[in-house]
Amino acid sequence: MLTDLAIRKAVEFESRDHPVLSVYLTVDPHRRSADQYKLALRALLEKANQPDPDDVRRVQDFVELGYNWQGRGLVLYSCAGDDFWWAESLPIPVEDSVFVSFRPYVHQLATLLDIYARLGVVHVDQMGARLYLFHMGELEAVEGYLGEEVHTHKAGGWASQRLQRHEAETARQNLQDAAELAEEFYRRSNTRRLILAGTEKNVARFRELLSHRLRAMVIGEISADANAGPSELQQQASNLAQQEAEKAGNNLADVIITAAHKKSNGLLGLADTLNAVQTGRAQHVVLLAGFSQPAYRFKGSGFVVLSPDEAQATGSQEELESLPDAVDSVLRRALLNGVGVTVLAEHARLEENGKIGVLTRY
Repeated sequence: MLTDLAIRKAVEFESRDHPVLSVYLTVDPHRRSADQYKLALRALLEKANQPDPDDVRRVQDFVELGYNWQGRGLVLYSCAGDDFWWAESLPIPVEDSVFVSFRPYVHQLATLLDIYARLGVVHVDQMGARLYLFHMGELEAVEGYLGEEVHTHKAGGWASQRLQRHEAETARQNLQDAAELAEEFYRRSNTRRLILAGTEKNVARFRELLSHRLRAMVIGEISADANAGPSELQQQASNLAQQEAEKAGNNLADVIITAAHKKSNGLLGLADTLNAVQTGRAQHVVLLAGFSQPAYRFKGSGFVVLSPDEAQATGSQEELESLPDAVDSVLRRALLNGVGVTVLAEHARLEENGKIGVLTRY
């Protein structure tokens, strides 16, 4: 399972003396057999730009001998010269790619983390709720609350009415206790998006009992019977979450573009976005999928500029080095500093305004 610690380990690693080989490989059994993805790997490695032969060997050995055939995508980072090895099997597909640089290429990883970000699903019924946390399409944690059993009384009369009121109060108390458990569970896991599942009536009751903080995190609801399992809930919830994330991303891109044109807290284009991220002013970055651009970096400070002229204008005497992709640097810093990232498949106005933008803190 891909953990925050593992992500930070990949994002923070850098080698000054040896190349780092980054490989993304689709191993989805519905799309490729083992022989087919092994052939695809060999073709990728042949295209790599001057990788260390030891890294090539490590990657090949892992895929052909060490991989356990689980998951749909593989992400591999290797720097044999500095004894660095990072391998993650993901339950989601990736796009085949290979990259050689002085650090892991996290551009695609950051994109996947945005699309398949942590998602909480609360499966509600009258007796309580089951709390699920999914990350990168995989069940990361689960907890539940089971309260007092609720009976249904349909007979008439004052006694029956009293029993019905009692059972209604029991159901409400069960949901109240479940809501309090959800508050703690999703605070601990730093979840930012919630989906409620169950019957329309139970979900509506539960939602009213949530704190303002949790209610603001709810992005949608799905219908689910009491016997729905985690895999069924995850599939429905992920589909809804991606739709809602796309809408929210499009709206955010519009907000940034409008703010930039009003010279408020929005900036457009790679140069200004990069500067905002590097100076700690970035709040949320929005970019188009697949956007990349080479740049330069000061070896000592790690500060990134888009051209030698821009470097000269800083007055720094540090040595410059080529950087294959400045967008990767934006995403890397965003991951390290907790800056939000949204990757859009398409957005006409953003396409016309530099393909990337940022909402700033001030």
